[in-house]
Formats: sequence, structure tokens, C-alpha cells
Amino acid sequence: MLAIEQLGVATTKSGILLIIDTGYLNLWSHDQVPLLPDGVLSSEEATTIANSSVDLRIVGSDAAVAGRALGMSWHPLFVYDQPKDHPELQAKLDALVRKNQFDARFEVVEERVSHRHRVDLALQQGDGAGEVQFHGVWAVSVSDVPVNMPLSVLAERSESNHQRWKRVIVECRRKMHIARSEKVGFVGVDYARLMIGDVDALGVWEHERSFDGLSDYVFWGRDASEVATAVRAPRLSQTEFGWVNVPEEVAQERGMAVQDYQEKRGLKLAGDYRPHSHHWQVMTQTRKSPTESATIKLAGSILCSFMTTWGDGVFDVYRDLNDIGELVQVRIELEESVVPLEKQQLPTKLT
Repeated sequence: MLAIEQLGVATTKSGILLIIDTGYLNLWSHDQVPLLPDGVLSSEEATTIANSSVDLRIVGSDAAVAGRALGMSWHPLFVYDQPKDHPELQAKLDALVRKNQFDARFEVVEERVSHRHRVDLALQQGDGAGEVQFHGVWAVSVSDVPVNMPLSVLAERSESNHQRWKRVIVECRRKMHIARSEKVGFVGVDYARLMIGDVDALGVWEHERSFDGLSDYVFWGRDASEVATAVRAPRLSQTEFGWVNVPEEVAQERGMAVQDYQEKRGLKLAGDYRPHSHHWQVMTQTRKSPTESATIKLAGSILCSFMTTWGDGVFDVYRDLNDIGELVQVRIELEESVVPLEKQQLPTKLT
């Protein structure tokens, strides 16, 4: 086994950790109505349609078994973020009810279920741990986490590829023996990074709002040097060009100039507009870190973010428990999630 490396620490005031794609935190509405912000989808119309969604509860004496058979949600009694008119989903449930003579039906939840309440529902359903769905994305919540204590976030490198992590562990009770392990669920990643943090601290996360009115615009790629010469963009590193610490409107204007020049000539490059937000703070640290990780203090807690090193994917999350059911560690399996199931093995605790 390769040496264990520390990515950072996490602390929690609530006793609940959320594991979530850092890049999707712009969609996390916490205890507010779960609405998509402007600019996420391709048009205002698409955003309006998405934000007219409803949450459904399955009721009846066979609700739980019907929900599991339906397979639309980790929580068998709820299906979140569905179109107001949902004929296909309704037809699926109707077919199950007829075939199995279930007593089960959909009921529209009068008020949308907030993301924070979805965490509580998942913890109740999963006896302290569960999968949380929001806008079609999967996150994982785990309770029974020690409060106000620094929890080491550790990573083990892959033996076959030392540039990638095999697994990541959050140590909760270091010296305890692991008696059993339970798979909590999946965490979905589309931005190649994960956040481990106190669920309530994420309620004050600012993904895109600049705190100081400043932003960066950075671009790179095959034709970046040519574009930089044309638009007079400074070189920031061996591979990157752009502007840092400039007013937001300046960064946006110059970014548009880069994109306009690129598109008119069919050039190859990638660009990134970076307002000075919590996300920017985390990613600034991450880009400089040898472990591609960062920590941030938020609402009295410390959160830890890191690059998966596997890029995007769906990764398994486990909780490892002692013989009386106390949480010893939370484990994110990165490598085993991308290898055949028959090769998966239960690891021992990282020490």
C-alpha cells in the first residue's frame, strides 16, 4: 500500500457531513425553495420550465415497496424535481399498482422539499446516512460525525497509477475497530471535484458572487498563445493567459473578446470566468496544491474540497462502523467505482 496523504481537515457543528460535487454547489439552495439559478440552462424558457417542477410523495399502505419497485429515487417515498404534468412517471406507477395490486399513489407535496430537508429525510430513511438528490444530481449525507473536532481527510494513491487516488477517508473515530461497512449511496461528479463539509455551513456558500467586486478570466489550449497576442492578454503561467484581480465587468468584457476572436477563426482553447467567491477561493488553493485539495472556513466549520483525479463519474460512498454501530470513518471509493464489480474488495481502515 502506498503512503497515505492528507488532503486537509473537516469540522462540523451539526454532526452531519455532506459529500457533494463542488462544482454543483451553485445549484444547492439549502433551506430555500429549490430553484435553478439563471444561466444554468440554455434559455430562460428552459429555466422557467425546470423551476415549475414539483416534488411527489408516494402514499398508501404499499408506498415504500412501490417506491422501491419504481426505482426513481433513493428514498422510496419521494420523487423530487418532476414536471408538473408527469404522465410517463404516472403511467409507470399505475402499471406497478395494477400488476402487483399495490395500494400506492402519487401525492404532490404542497410546498417544495428544500435540499436541507431532503438531507433530514435521507438520514431518517437510511438510519443516519443516505443519498440526497437535487436537480437530478446525487450527493451523500452521513450523521453521527463528531462535533467541533478536526477530522482528517486522507487519501491513498492508486497502485496502478500514482497520479490518481484510490480512495478518500474522513477519519471520525481513529482508534476504533471497524466491525462492518455499509454502502450509503452514490455521489455524482460532473466537475471532477468533491466537497466534504458540514451540511449547515453550505447554507452560506457563495458559488458565483464576488466578495470584492473583482474577478479573473483565464484561458488556455492549443491556440491560446495566438489569441493572447491578438487581444493583448498577459501570460499567467507556461500554459495560461488572461487577467486576474480586475473588476467583474472588465473580466467579462475581456472574456467575451477572447471568445469572439476564437469563434470567428475556429480556434481551439478553453476559458474560465472566475469571480472572487467561495468557489474561487477553493479552486485557487486547489490549483497550487500538490494534492489538488483545499480547505475553507465557512460558518464556523472547515470544509475540504479535492479533485477526484479520475475526472467525472459516479463514486461509491460507505460508512465504516464499530461493533456498537458508531461511525469510525466515511469512505469514498474512487478507483473501485471504475473497475469491474467482481474486482471490488472491502478495504481495511487507513491508519
